[in-house]
Amino acid sequence: MTTAVPLADIEAEATRLTAAFAELHLAVRLIGGLAVARHRHRDVPAALRRDYGDIDVVIHPKEGKAFRAAMTALGYVPNVRFNNMRGDRRMLFTDEPNDRKLDVFVGGFQMCHSMDLADRLSLHPATLAPADLLLTKLQVVEVNRKDLTDALTILLTHEVGAPDVPAENDHVSTDRLVRITSADWGWYTTFTDNLARLPALAAELLDPAEAETVTGRARGIGDVLAAAPKSLKWRARNTVGRRMAWYDLPDEIGGPIDAQS
Repeated sequence: MTTAVPLADIEAEATRLTAAFAELHLAVRLIGGLAVARHRHRDVPAALRRDYGDIDVVIHPKEGKAFRAAMTALGYVPNVRFNNMRGDRRMLFTDEPNDRKLDVFVGGFQMCHSMDLADRLSLHPATLAPADLLLTKLQVVEVNRKDLTDALTILLTHEVGAPDVPAENDHVSTDRLVRITSADWGWYTTFTDNLARLPALAAELLDPAEAETVTGRARGIGDVLAAAPKSLKWRARNTVGRRMAWYDLPDEIGGPIDAQS
C-alpha cells in the first residue's frame, strides 16, 4: 500500500487514496467536488476551478470493516463515537496533519434526498458515474454556488446520452436520471429546480459558445425528464405539490455535501 502520511495537496491525496483502495480491491469511489475534478477530461475556464476543503467518498456496505482498517493504515484518525453510532450509514475520519475531514457515505447518498449506490460503484474506477455526480450536486433544496458550478463543469465536459454504461463511455446518462426522478416526485422537483438555474450561471461564468453548450444540455435533460413516464407514487405525490415539504433537511455534520469540499 502507499505511504501512511496524507499529502498536503488535496487532489494528490485523493489520487493516493483511490490508488490504495484499488490495490486493496475495495469499491471506494470519490464523490463531491474532487470527483467532478477527476471528470473534467479537459481544461476548463478559470471560473469553474475552485479549492476543495475535504474529501468525500462512498463505500460498499459490505466493506466497512476493511475500509476502516485501510483508513487507519493510510494515516487517518477515525471519529470513533460517530462511527460506532452511525457507521452503517456514514463515517468520519480526520487527516490531522492537514486538518482535513474525510466524509464517508456507506452504500448510498442521503442528504435532501436519498439514493442507493451500492450497485453503482463498478461504473468508474475512481468516482461515481457522471449522472450520479450530477444527481448529488443538484439534490440540495438550498443549493450553493459551489454545487451549481460543479454541475456546470459536468455538463460542459460531458456529452449527454441515454445509455447507463461503464466508464469507457463516459457521458451523463439520461436513463439513470430518469430512473431516479421518475420514481420520486421530490427528487424530480429539487433536481429540475436546480437544473433550471444552470443556464443563468453559465451565461455569467462561461463564454457564449460554452454557455450555449451547457444550456442546451441542461434543457435537453429537463425535456427528457419531463416526458418520461412517472410512477404511480410520483403521480400521487404530484397532487399534493409544494404544499407539503418534499425533502429532508441535510445531515448537519459539516452541512450539505460539498458545502466545504
